[in-house]
Amino acid sequence: SRSRSLDDILKEIQDLIDNGFKEIVLTGINIGDFDGGAENPPVRLAELVRKVDSMEGLHRLRVSSIDPDEVDEDLADAILNGKKTCHSMHVVLQSGSNVILKRMNRKYTRQIFFKTVDFLRSESPDFTFTTDIIVGFPGETEIDHLDTLSAMREVRFAKVHMFPYSDRERTKASGMPNKVSPSIISRRKQEVLRLSEKLSFELRESFLGREMTVLTEKREGNGRIEGHTENFLNVLIHEDSLKPNEIVRVKLIENTPAGLIGKLL
Repeated sequence: SRSRSLDDILKEIQDLIDNGFKEIVLTGINIGDFDGGAENPPVRLAELVRKVDSMEGLHRLRVSSIDPDEVDEDLADAILNGKKTCHSMHVVLQSGSNVILKRMNRKYTRQIFFKTVDFLRSESPDFTFTTDIIVGFPGETEIDHLDTLSAMREVRFAKVHMFPYSDRERTKASGMPNKVSPSIISRRKQEVLRLSEKLSFELRESFLGREMTVLTEKREGNGRIEGHTENFLNVLIHEDSLKPNEIVRVKLIENTPAGLIGKLL
C-alpha cells in the first residue's frame, strides 16, 4: 500500500515470520508500481525485496502477480541474487496476441513478455512462471487465440489461471464490438486448460530425479501431503509424520497429472 510506511510493512512481515510463517509472498494490485508510500525518497519494489530477504527467520520470499514490463534490471537482480528469494514468479500475460493486449490497454507486448522470461531463465535455468490468461475478450479472433496457445508453448508455465471473459456493465470492454460467442469461449477455454495441463506436466517431467526442498502446505485425505518446491513445482509426499508449514528435502521420483511424487530424504 502506498499509504503505509516501509517500517509498518516490514513490521507486519516480521510478525508473520515470528508466528512461524516460513514463506512470504509480496503481492498486490500493480505491485510493480510500489513506491514505499510515506518514504522520501521512495522505496522501490526491488529495495523492498532486498529488505525482506535479509529478515531473520525467513525461509522463502516470492514476488507474485506483476506485469512483465515492471520486471526491470534492479528487481531481477534482487530476485536472482537474493538468499531466500524463490526463482518463480507470477507474471501476467492475459493474451498472447498483441492486438488483444492493445485492446485490453496493456502496456506490454508478447515480445516484452518473452524478453522478461528469457532473461530470468538465462540467469537461472530452473526459473518457472505462472500466469493469468483471459479467453474470449471482445474482438478475439481465432488467430489471436492461436497466438495465446503459441505463447503458452513458448514459456511452458508451471500453472495457468484461466478466466473466460464475461461482460461487466459500465466497463470499457462491455461496450466493445465483436463479442465472442459463449460456445467459442467454451471451446477456447478447454483448449487452454488442456494445453496448460500438458505443458505443466512436461515441465515437471524435466525435474525428475532431482533433489529439491518442498514447503508442505496441506494434507490430502489419501494420506499424502502437498507442497511446492522453491520454483513452484507441485509435489505430493507420502509421509504421515509431516505437517503443513514444514520445509523438507525430497527426491522427485515420479510425475503424475496431480504433481510430482517426492520421496522424503
